[in-house]
Amino acid sequence: MDDFVKDYYALPSAGERLRFLEHAEQELTRPENEKVLCALLKKLLYARFGAHPARPHATDAFLAAFLSLRVTFQRDSGFLSRGKQKAEVLRAFAALLLPDFLIEPLSDDPAYPALLRAEWADFADTLFRTCLRDPAYRTRVFGLLPMSDEMTADRIRGEVRQLFRELPARFSLQRETAPLLSVMEERLAAVIGS
Repeated sequence: MDDFVKDYYALPSAGERLRFLEHAEQELTRPENEKVLCALLKKLLYARFGAHPARPHATDAFLAAFLSLRVTFQRDSGFLSRGKQKAEVLRAFAALLLPDFLIEPLSDDPAYPALLRAEWADFADTLFRTCLRDPAYRTRVFGLLPMSDEMTADRIRGEVRQLFRELPARFSLQRETAPLLSVMEERLAAVIGS
């Protein structure tokens, strides 16, 4: 990943990233490849954080999709609700920008797949670090008993397995979700360890 993209993902908020991209667009001396990267990153930013990413509490569509997948996984996939669940899963994977679930690709640029993987990696890092820090996530029995670091790591590993391996398998979507699964597992190993 080049330095421009690393600098972009080093910024902690969507608003700062938007300002970084806007500033980069206004610089006349930027190389052409960085202008292309800037346009692609802006598309990804708007796809992930909506039309107004600079708002202090912009909704992260990736996180919303993750939570939707968690709810869907926990619900019974009985005979009568299977179609509704599949529709929810497809919507969530489309929100995560998985190419096979989008009506129209966000970009045909050759640099796009690498940037999409970087966006997923950023989401995964944010998610896993938040889970590790959040006292509510790190408890069990209605928040009364704290979990050890190892138990918290096992819980996160279990959720990744459930949502990105088992849930797609329910609907025969393993091939389509494999790129996101590989990024999630790679970042999980980096943040938490095997």
